[in-house]
Parts: sequence; structure tokens; C-alpha cells
Amino acid sequence: MAYLKIGIGLLLLVFFVGPIQASTNPNLSFNFDGTAKVLVKEPTVVEGIQVADHSPAEWRAYLKRKRVKRQRLKQLRAKRAKRAKRFRTAKLRSTLPIKKAPDLYARTEVRFINSEKPGTVIIETGTRHLYYVLNSRRAIRYGVAVGKEGFAWSGSSTIKRKVEWPKWYPPKEMIKRKPSLKKWTNGQPGGPKNPLGAAALYLFQGNKDTLYRIHGTNAPSSIGTAASSGCIRMRNEDIQHLYSKVGLGTKVVVR
Repeated sequence: MAYLKIGIGLLLLVFFVGPIQASTNPNLSFNFDGTAKVLVKEPTVVEGIQVADHSPAEWRAYLKRKRVKRQRLKQLRAKRAKRAKRFRTAKLRSTLPIKKAPDLYARTEVRFINSEKPGTVIIETGTRHLYYVLNSRRAIRYGVAVGKEGFAWSGSSTIKRKVEWPKWYPPKEMIKRKPSLKKWTNGQPGGPKNPLGAAALYLFQGNKDTLYRIHGTNAPSSIGTAASSGCIRMRNEDIQHLYSKVGLGTKVVVR
């Protein structure tokens, strides 16, 4: 009989005391057989924060901050990449060889519209160019230097004399300005130091010498300029090239 009383007391303890403890502890529950079990609910964690601990407004604000942060980081990376690319391009350009400007007075074949016969020589004193006409559309262009005498005269003439490495006779006016040239009164022999250079073409109108010449030079750096003296001067290699192409009787137009 005593054992029966003890058993009834234990059953009453389980059914009446257990619910009281469960009501005070939200993480404690009882099974149907009277055994207790612990209920521990893990909080929902998203990107390092507990969603259950924040209101929807706070959660939206957090997501917005994260989105702005990602956008700024993306912009920063793009900016750095652009700066690095610009630096690489500048470094590459610094290692590239510098292109030299084309020599406007170098001998070259060019497009040249004209109405002269092939073989005619045309001199443009304003642009310091001499053209040897190939046809109505093409010509060989040479760079020249034009002296005062060359600017003072224009018109048509004919080549009636050709001389390689000619003598040079300094004008009387030049001898007055430079008395040291008096020693060449009878002519300075042809050679590299001769102002007429490697060759000279003498221009005539009819049988009259115009006193104008197309000749070489001992100062190639003057090509393309308005020279202080001389008629039409060319580089020695250019006058030799032209000398080989023109013959006696070739028409020369100066304009």
C-alpha cells in the first residue's frame, strides 16, 4: 500500500509541477510520456546579423548600406583599373621611337597637275620647290633655296648650257662686301667648297643669257629658305639627279 501511494505522488508531481516549469522557461517542453525536453531555437543569421533581432526597416537600411558599399567598391576598382591602364599606355608611348617629321624638301614623286610637256622644269619660288614634269598629273619634286635674284625674275627660259663642278665668279658687289673674295676674281675652281656645287644649269631667253642659274650648293642646310645670294640652289645630290634628266633645250618656267 505504501508503494502505491509513492507512485501516485510521483505521477502528480510530473503532471502538475512540469507545466509550471514549462510556463516559466520557454525553452523547456514535455513529451506525452512526461519526459522533459529543451527547445532552443537558433536565431536566423543573414550576412553576419540576426534578422530576428531587427525590425524590417532596420533590415532594409542595412541592405541599402551594403548595396551602396558594393557600388562604391566597384567604382573604386574601375577607377584604379582605368588609372593603371593610362599609366601603362603612357609608359608604352615613352618607349616608342619618336617619328621624325617628313622632310618637305626631300626629293620625291608627287601629284602635280600641270599643262606642260613631260620633261619641263617648273620652279615655284614661293614654296621653294622645283618640279620635273613626268606627265600632266605627276612630277618629281625637289627642295630649293631661292636667292634675291631668283625672287626678282619670273617667266620662261631654256637650258642652253650644262656644266658639272663649274667655276664660280663672285659678283663685283659681293667682292665689295667681302674683300676676301677678291682672290677669286678669275674664278673659283669647282669642288665641294664652291658655292655653285656639283653642277649648274644656265638659263637663256633666245640667245641671251639671263644670268640666272639652277645650281648645287656648299650649304645644304639653306635648302627651303630665302638665301641671301644665288639664283636657284639645290642639294648637290638633287642637282646631279636633275642634271642627268634634263637636256639642252629643256624649258624652264619660273613662277
